[in-house]
Amino acid sequence: MAIRRIPVLIALILIGVGVDSAVGALPTTSPWPVDVTFVLGLLLLVSYVTGALAADLGLPRITGYILAGLLIGPSGVGVVTDADVASLTLIDQLAIALIAFSAGAELKLREVKAAGKVIAAILTSEMVMVFVAVAGVVLLLKPIFPITAGRGWDEAIIIASVFGSIAIANSPSVAVAVINDTRSRGPVSSTILGVTVLKDVAVIVLFAVMLSLARTFLDGGGEGGGLGLELVERMWWEIGGSIMVGALIGWLVSMYLGKWRREPILFVLGVAALVAVIADQLHLEILLTALTTGFFVENIAETEAEPFVKAVEANALPFYALFFSLAGATIHLDELAEVGLLVLLLVAVRAAAIWLGTNVGARVGGASDKVRRYTWTGFVSQAGVTLGMVTIAAEAFPEWGAEMRTLFVAMVAIHELGGPVLLQKGLAAAGETGARDREGDADDGADTPAPVATG
Repeated sequence: MAIRRIPVLIALILIGVGVDSAVGALPTTSPWPVDVTFVLGLLLLVSYVTGALAADLGLPRITGYILAGLLIGPSGVGVVTDADVASLTLIDQLAIALIAFSAGAELKLREVKAAGKVIAAILTSEMVMVFVAVAGVVLLLKPIFPITAGRGWDEAIIIASVFGSIAIANSPSVAVAVINDTRSRGPVSSTILGVTVLKDVAVIVLFAVMLSLARTFLDGGGEGGGLGLELVERMWWEIGGSIMVGALIGWLVSMYLGKWRREPILFVLGVAALVAVIADQLHLEILLTALTTGFFVENIAETEAEPFVKAVEANALPFYALFFSLAGATIHLDELAEVGLLVLLLVAVRAAAIWLGTNVGARVGGASDKVRRYTWTGFVSQAGVTLGMVTIAAEAFPEWGAEMRTLFVAMVAIHELGGPVLLQKGLAAAGETGARDREGDADDGADTPAPVATG
C-alpha cells in the first residue's frame, strides 16, 4: 500500500509546482484569489497522502503531515512560502483549540488526583534535570558556544540560564495529537497529559523570571530593565485570564449540551472559532483557554461531555493535517545545516536529561514500571511555546538573541520530526495504543465493529 501512494504524492507535488508557476505568471493586478485557497487545498491533499504513507510505515500520521509541509515548503519545492504560512494563522488557532479541547476532556479529575504525587514529582525532577543539563552544556562549551564565546562568566551564566529555561518546554499539541491519533488511554497517557499541561504553565513563569533576572544583571537595572516584570505581569494575566475565560466558555458549552445537543459539528467549530477570537483579543493563551474549556465540560459540568468530545474527534483530522503541515513548512533545513553538530549535541543532552529526570521523578512518586519507562517519550517534542519564548528573548537581547533563536529553530525542527515517532513507540510499548477503541468494544458488546482509522 505504501508503494502505491508514492506516485500519487509525486504527482500532487508536480501539479502543485505547475499551478504555482502558472499563478506566479499572472499579472499582479489579477483579482483571482487563488493563492490561499490553492495552498490550503494542496496542503490537505499532500498531507493526507503523506499521513497515510507514514501510517503504512508504522509512523505517526503527524510525522507525515510535518513532512508534507517540509516537502512543499521553503525548504522543499517552495510552493508554500513563509508569507503563506503567516497568512494562515487562523488555521493554526482553530487546530490548537480543537487539540486542547480533546486534551482537557481527557484529563479526568479523578485520575489526575490519583496520580497527583507522580505528576508533581515527574514535573519537578524533569524540569530541574533539563535546566541543569542544558545550561551546564552551554557553560561547559563557553569558549566555543556561539552566544557565550568571548563573554565574561557572569554574563555567560545568565545566558545559559535563559537558554536552559527555554529548553525545558515541550509541545502539548504534539502530545495530545499523537495520543488522540493512536487512540491511547492509560497511566502513561494520562501522566503525559497531566505533566505537559502543568509544565506549559510552569515553564512560562520560569522563563519570565529568568528573563527579568537577565535584564536586571545585564542592563544593570537601566532603561528597559522593567521588561521582565512587565512580562511576568502579562504572563500571569495570560494564565489566570485563560483559566477564567476557559471555565466560562466551558460552562456555556455544558448548558448547550444539557439542553439541545444539536448540530455538534457546527457547534464545536463555532466554539473553537470563539475561543480563538477571544484569546486573540484579550491576549490570552489559546491552548490553556481551550484546555480549560474541555476540562470544565468533562469534570465540573453536570452534563455528559461525550457528544462534545466525539464531535471534536470527528472534525479534527483536516485541522490536524493543516496545523502540522504548516509547522513542517516553517522548518528551514539551511538553518539546521549551519549548526548541525552543536544542535545534535544539545538535542541528545536534552533527551538524556528528560529520560533521567522523568525516571527519577517517577521513582520518587511511586509510579508503575510502565510510567517510569515510557512517560519520558511524551516530553521530547517542541513547537510553538518554545519558538514564542525564544522570539521574546531575541527581541530583548539583540546582541545574542538572534544566534539563540537559530539554535532553537534547528532544535525544534529535529524535535518536531522525531518527537511524534518516539512518543508513538512509547505508547505502543506501554500497551496503550488503541485502548479507547478496545474499551468502546467492551462497552458496546462483542458484535459491535471497531472504528476504522481515517487516512
